[in-house]
Amino acid sequence: MRNHLLFAGVWLLVLPPSADAGTHKPYRWQRRQSDIEPLSRRVAPPKGFSRSSVKAGSYASWLRQLPLLPRQSPVRSYRGRLILPAKHPALLAVIDIDVGKRDRQHCVDAIMRLRGEYLWSVGKGGRVGFAWAGGRRFGFKAWKRGLRPVKQGRRWEFVAKSKPSRGYRSFRRYLGFMFSWTGTMHQRGERRVRPEQLQGGDFFVQGGSPGHAVIVLDLATDGAGRRVALLAQSYMPAQDVHVLRGPQQGWFPLEAGKTIKTPLWPSVFSWKDLRRFRDAR
Repeated sequence: MRNHLLFAGVWLLVLPPSADAGTHKPYRWQRRQSDIEPLSRRVAPPKGFSRSSVKAGSYASWLRQLPLLPRQSPVRSYRGRLILPAKHPALLAVIDIDVGKRDRQHCVDAIMRLRGEYLWSVGKGGRVGFAWAGGRRFGFKAWKRGLRPVKQGRRWEFVAKSKPSRGYRSFRRYLGFMFSWTGTMHQRGERRVRPEQLQGGDFFVQGGSPGHAVIVLDLATDGAGRRVALLAQSYMPAQDVHVLRGPQQGWFPLEAGKTIKTPLWPSVFSWKDLRRFRDAR
């Protein structure tokens, strides 16, 4: 639909947003809460720390404002089963984002979901793309053209198998497909990040069956240059994405050369595990 706007005596044509721009909502999915309490409002930095500066409209800014479920919300599985009670010592907050109806949105999948949702919200859905188990990257740009991976001999090829589709529903189907066809081993191949380059949206990932991954939602620093981070995860079975409670007033201290121990995962993360997504072009 086209709209017209009268400005300085001249009628201007206002074009509708592109299909990949969603509805210009920063958080497009169906939320459980009508009101938004952002992460940054509920969780203050530790004493003596200030949140790191981020660019308006950036992924780091978007993550910092993620909507939360009410205080005392537990973590539940995709079937509604209790995973972590609200007062569990490892739980700081639960993000108000749906899990889906299948056992798909595990640890690295939830991180892919957040990156994809951000790009969709800023009208860049065509740049959503991730490493795929067939050895190549497969993005929403190809998906909405109807392309699907097909085994041809010993190789996989992307072949037109479905009708072209666009819009948020198609985008969510693409993500669900990717959750079934990729995992921590494949996302280990994303770009490495040096400790001094760390920013919101980067993630620590260990490949394996099972492997695990946690995402950096926010960063804060003090006058001495020390850094702390808010870390979040999903897990198996697919469950609410939740913010983990770190040892420093809920935050995790990050020191170059030292490992990061998170609750619920037996291994420690090292800086060699730090990655950042390469978006499709």
